[in-house]
Amino acid sequence: MGAAPEHGAPSCSQVGLSVELDDSLQAIARAGRTRNLRPVEALDGCRVKVGDRQAISFASCDYLGLARHPRLAEASAEAAQRVGTSSGSARLLAGHDESVAALETELAAAFGSPAALTFSSGYLANLGVVTALAGPGDRILSDRLSHASTVDACRLTGADVRVLPHGDAAALTRALGESHDGRTLVLVEGVYSMDGDNPPLAEVVAAAAGRNANVVVDDAHGLGAIGPEGRGAAAAAGVADRVAVQVGNLGKALGSFGGFVLCDERTREHFVQSSRAFIYTCALPPTVVAAARAALAVRAEEPWRTTRLQQNAQALRDALRARGLAVPEGVSPIVPVTVGGDERAVTVSAQLLEAGFFVPAVRPPTVPEGTSRLRLTVTAEHGVDECAAVADAVAEALS
Repeated sequence: MGAAPEHGAPSCSQVGLSVELDDSLQAIARAGRTRNLRPVEALDGCRVKVGDRQAISFASCDYLGLARHPRLAEASAEAAQRVGTSSGSARLLAGHDESVAALETELAAAFGSPAALTFSSGYLANLGVVTALAGPGDRILSDRLSHASTVDACRLTGADVRVLPHGDAAALTRALGESHDGRTLVLVEGVYSMDGDNPPLAEVVAAAAGRNANVVVDDAHGLGAIGPEGRGAAAAAGVADRVAVQVGNLGKALGSFGGFVLCDERTREHFVQSSRAFIYTCALPPTVVAAARAALAVRAEEPWRTTRLQQNAQALRDALRARGLAVPEGVSPIVPVTVGGDERAVTVSAQLLEAGFFVPAVRPPTVPEGTSRLRLTVTAEHGVDECAAVADAVAEALS
């Protein structure tokens, strides 16, 4: 019998896997697309420390500035002291309690929906919704720029998946006109996470009406941020009551963590019974639930946060356009500036950090080839002067 490997020494199988993966990592490096984990320390307001440099962040999705709000911190700490830091179980076993039930009731009320259901992440919410609503024999019509979680969910369903041109209501209408016997899902986003634009939701809903098609809106970046009282893209388009499911995120505008869906009671019950991403994972921790509930309360009591966010989003778009930079139409807090080449995007991002602004570069495969970009996100904590200042810095770096 051979000697056992020393504690901590890699096994033969680990070494073999490392050799196999090295080629892949080298290919990523040769393409100039290695991604690095950088420590980012939150300071105050929208200021952060990136490495050893302080900067104004235009990188966060903490749209309402709630992630460091004292009421959320106090609620989370109190929950930890009272009931602990983990639910310890899936909801259908021992992980359900009155606090998460109350959160779902409050989410539904806040966003004008009959019911809500929480998931353990936004990714799992998309995965859980799509796979519970479509299967073999069904049809999915999905926008070309759908989020990776939606793409992965479509692959798991076994349904007939059609990828349609981005934001093309006419192409959707043509596809819906083709004969199909099973259920049809139409998948769009309320705010596209890399382009910051909005779909023609009224046209999408009108096309789906009467064709046995159900519209699912992934509104992770819209719920809490855009529309009347921050009630999202469907409310902004006046079609919230005609959308089958809206998917939201607790970790963006609501300053906590996790995902949720808005739907009617029967659809919610279907997800509870059939969504594997809901059934087979731990419930949200009590600390997270408490923070999310506090966020909903603060949001209701301080509507100026939503108003200021929407004003800042417009101010940033206006400032960039005034300096000759093209930005997509839309009303979201995501404002991309396309640079083109991967290397240039990284270089410009570094120049902006030197100038005191944290603006990440986004490269393929997250975005299509040749469309590497600076992705600016604005929050309620920014001021109009800061929006103008970063626009100046971007214009100068690209000149």
